[in-house]
Amino acid sequence: MTGHDLDELEALVLAASPSPWQVDRFDDELCMSAVAITSEGPILDANRSMRAGTWPSSQVVAATLIQAPAYVVPRDERWDENAQLIVALRNFAPELIKLARLGLEAALKTP
Repeated sequence: MTGHDLDELEALVLAASPSPWQVDRFDDELCMSAVAITSEGPILDANRSMRAGTWPSSQVVAATLIQAPAYVVPRDERWDENAQLIVALRNFAPELIKLARLGLEAALKTP
């Protein structure tokens, strides 16, 4: 990665919803699972329904599974793993960028 790549990545992090993010699971009235990435939470609540619109959609930044009907269902069925990766990368992005900058600086100083 170059310094320019890190600058672009940092700009994406700053433009995104603030961290921390977390993985949340929702059920609609048909008890079909949904895996979402939320910016405030956890927000799982038995009284909230996806279909009724009583779940806090304004807190959802991404979804890796919504299957009733099949809106978001990854072919490889790795919705939990995908959600965990997205959350980890978002939450650790600032520190990873700092470490990458230190590594880039060290590499440039090495003859």
